Amino acid sequence: MSFDVSNIDAMKINKPLFPDSLKGGAGTVIVDPPWNVQQKGNYGAVKHYNLMTLEQIKALPVGSLCAENAHCWLWVTNATMEEGFKVLRGWGFEPRSIFTWVKLRMGLGVYLRNGTEHILLGTRGKAPVKFHAQINYGMFPVNGHSRKPEELYDIAERVSPGPYLELFARRHRHGWSTWGNEIDSDVAIPGYPVPKYSDTLIKDFQKRTEGA
Repeated sequence: MSFDVSNIDAMKINKPLFPDSLKGGAGTVIVDPPWNVQQKGNYGAVKHYNLMTLEQIKALPVGSLCAENAHCWLWVTNATMEEGFKVLRGWGFEPRSIFTWVKLRMGLGVYLRNGTEHILLGTRGKAPVKFHAQINYGMFPVNGHSRKPEELYDIAERVSPGPYLELFARRHRHGWSTWGNEIDSDVAIPGYPVPKYSDTLIKDFQKRTEGA
């Protein structure tokens, strides 16, 4: 049976399509949304990628991508900390803690110059942490615009349950499923098309289609 990638059309599906490794939804999801708050100037993120409003971010169906018992790690800037708590709750997760990335360099800022970025940890259902000695800050190098430290993935794997999913990913990581405009996505989300889907998702989707 021949298979055309166009069979996966995010505008025509009514529920997410997962690879076999993510059956039942993600136990942990990391989300790095393109916030539009204070990002529209000459040095803002708008120069690098399309931004999303708070309402658009809230509307993302993150909860439907996760297992009943799950963790959500949400990246926020200093300017979107308050909104981040609202977004987590809107997705169905209760905020539990804040991890701060100390960049050891002076960045931009309207009032104080930012040298930190934060990721909020939220949980839903019965999803306790796996490791109880994780400190809530880390000093990691900066590697390009908006690229997050590799160490954070290690922390998430140490603290939170699998399987693992990253949204708005910019690169693949072993043992994780990914979704975003800059990589071949392993997940299809209804109403949110991306340029290309991964061979893994295509093959697993084809296998399920042929077995139906």
